[in-house]
Amino acid sequence: MGIPEYMRFPVEEYGRRCDKARELMGKKGLEGLFITEGGNYTYFSGGTRDFSFSRPHTMLLPRKGAPVAIIQRFPDWNRKREIWVDDVRVYETMLGLPVEMVVGAMKDIGMGEGHVGAELGYEQRLGISPSDFVKLKELLPRVEFVDAADVFWGVRMIKSPEEVERHRRACQITAQAYNSLFPNLCEGMSEIEIVDKFRRLQITIGGYNPWAFINSGPENYYSIGGGPTNRRIQKGNQVWIDGGCSYREYRCDFCCAGTVGLPSEKQQKMQRMVAEITRTLVDAVRPGMKACDIDALNNSEWEKRGYDYPKINWCGGRIGHGLGWGACLTEPPHIASYDRTEILPGMVFTIEPAISTEYGCYQTEMNIVVTEDGCEILNEMELELRVIPI
Repeated sequence: MGIPEYMRFPVEEYGRRCDKARELMGKKGLEGLFITEGGNYTYFSGGTRDFSFSRPHTMLLPRKGAPVAIIQRFPDWNRKREIWVDDVRVYETMLGLPVEMVVGAMKDIGMGEGHVGAELGYEQRLGISPSDFVKLKELLPRVEFVDAADVFWGVRMIKSPEEVERHRRACQITAQAYNSLFPNLCEGMSEIEIVDKFRRLQITIGGYNPWAFINSGPENYYSIGGGPTNRRIQKGNQVWIDGGCSYREYRCDFCCAGTVGLPSEKQQKMQRMVAEITRTLVDAVRPGMKACDIDALNNSEWEKRGYDYPKINWCGGRIGHGLGWGACLTEPPHIASYDRTEILPGMVFTIEPAISTEYGCYQTEMNIVVTEDGCEILNEMELELRVIPI
């Protein structure tokens, strides 16, 4: 078992995750989970994923009995103190998955036959080479590896109170950075300078791994995933930033905008309309509804105002997404017409309808956590357009 001060969460947290996974495994008739993708490995074992493909790490989670972690020698002492399980097996080579060791471990814990869940489906990836996976299957002829994406996401989409708190703190850091940023911008600054200042503010306040997209003028208002560039902001421009940071590996993602000089009437009107629609969607969130229901309400709200939102398709086919952790900024559910995922308490996701025009990019994205009777906004802040001094 790991050393508490080096572990990401208490042992009880990992126990709850594994118990929930076992419950879902039972419903699918699985004998266990074969876990190799870095995010899943860390989520269930607590250990840090390797920084290269040279040292694949594996966790075996049987439906009954204790799990096993398999790690490479370098640096095993550091890895072991993070991992909550007792049975940690170490291999020496750097030639891929230690297939024979994995086969032996699977047989030891009752995963040597029957159906075993693996990262084969929806938004999942194996963390080992295809050839190693083929060899593993050849050595385990009585095992049928099946897609277990619904098990992985069924556990990961529901955040614990501590996970929610980390998302909340990341939101607070980024909101504070926005509040500090815009009063210190001025006409003539470049997008590169603005984003650099924003990232530095997040780090100073306590965030990690900050990121940002920006657009700032008529020639790039329709660019929602680019920048920063050397473009310098001018009077009348609207500066839109979408960004966030991590706090103890948990992410946030939301935007803020301001104009160089006072905003025009139509800029203010569009900002307020988008904020009103976003708030309507947030207020409607309830456990039991489906992700597609939120999208349908969004379309209705835009239609009331004379817009055909599906044709706008601003966010590439969705108006929100689950918030992830570590290297994974987004995860299911997708707030979209094609996603029928049931909304449940503990889910953390964004709601972010938006529109780009020739006079600016408008979005008042909200990060929320679903509660027993509604939701809580994690990134409460001023939604009016900020004013950048001339």
